[in-house]
Amino acid sequence: MYFMTMDKRKFKHQFLKSLGSIQPFEQLMDLLPDVAFYVKDSKSRFVMMNRRNCEICHVASEMDAIGKTDHDFFPKDRADLYVARDKRIMRTGIPTINVVSPAPEEEGSDHLVIGSKLPLRNRQGRIIGVTGIHRAVEGMRAAPKSYGPFSRAIQHIHEHYAETTDTRKIAAMVGMSARQFNRRFQRFFRATLCQYLMRVRINAACRLLTETDHSVTDIAGEVGFYDQSHFSRTFIRMMGSSPLKYRKQHIPE
Repeated sequence: MYFMTMDKRKFKHQFLKSLGSIQPFEQLMDLLPDVAFYVKDSKSRFVMMNRRNCEICHVASEMDAIGKTDHDFFPKDRADLYVARDKRIMRTGIPTINVVSPAPEEEGSDHLVIGSKLPLRNRQGRIIGVTGIHRAVEGMRAAPKSYGPFSRAIQHIHEHYAETTDTRKIAAMVGMSARQFNRRFQRFFRATLCQYLMRVRINAACRLLTETDHSVTDIAGEVGFYDQSHFSRTFIRMMGSSPLKYRKQHIPE
């Protein structure tokens, strides 16, 4: 027997309405080993999350995270980014699909995640929160084929972040003009090439601040800044503290 489109929607609606519990769906989400799932309310507070997301947030169970926000678990620059996207989706109702972001797990990491977020509506159609998923991508090497054009460019940026960036050279690697590359890069990563490069450089600086005794001036040069004041201003803007304060906070006495 074939269903008309409206019949299918009615059939689906009636079946879902008859469900007594969403527990089976929660159990299925817990079985996804590499996909983090979550639901947030209108204030970006966690309402649901699967086991993988609990691991990322370093909590023993979902109950330990309910009512908290990204700022309770992640570095300020990452949390600010995640919450800003929540607010934009709830304001516009437009989902974000396959957006690349810095990984939440550890500060200073140059790993990436690819995620999607959707608005959640109540029965009256009003947006009351967001739901999303994301998975880790190791340096874009594990990216799906649809992301292929940027894989080589991203690898080059992470290997040569301390050098002067030549957009034309990077664009040529992926067979694009500089103008086309900049436009597509910003659309794909939700950041300009310069913004992405600054993020990678600051991440590298975080590692050097905590793993070496190099001076702030030396570190600024090592990660590609030729002006220490510019480095310090950028670091404060992205990390919420000065390089020296960051070092003191992250190195045990």
